[in-house]
Amino acid sequence: MLIANLYGRLGQDPVARHTKSGGAMATCSVVVDVSAYNSESPASQWFNVLAFGTAAEELLRASKGQMVACIGKLTRGEYTAKDGTTREQWSLVADSVVTAKAAKPTGRARTQGQQQRPQNDSRRDTGAPFDDRIDF
Repeated sequence: MLIANLYGRLGQDPVARHTKSGGAMATCSVVVDVSAYNSESPASQWFNVLAFGTAAEELLRASKGQMVACIGKLTRGEYTAKDGTTREQWSLVADSVVTAKAAKPTGRARTQGQQQRPQNDSRRDTGAPFDDRIDF
């Protein structure tokens, strides 16, 4: 079993499930672009993702096509397809899930009462590099 980070898009809406004890559980499939690792042929790899507890609740906030990042235990299985060929199946039991809805790309939220810098602020960039005079 390997620990892995997956960053890809949901292939379907996550499916909500419950454990026997009533805990939250979610399953979905994630497609990852692996062409960056093999420049000879662009390819995608599908992974089944299983999440429990808070990771499942976070995963259930996402929808098909949305970017997600999952960290957890990666396993590989084999199965025989209907045509008789042996195929591999990758699964990740997620310890942590971050969705695009949860990420805040602009940083922390502005606190109430905090003002934006005025447009005519003297600290704005004038375009000249190192235009500050420093006397020693």
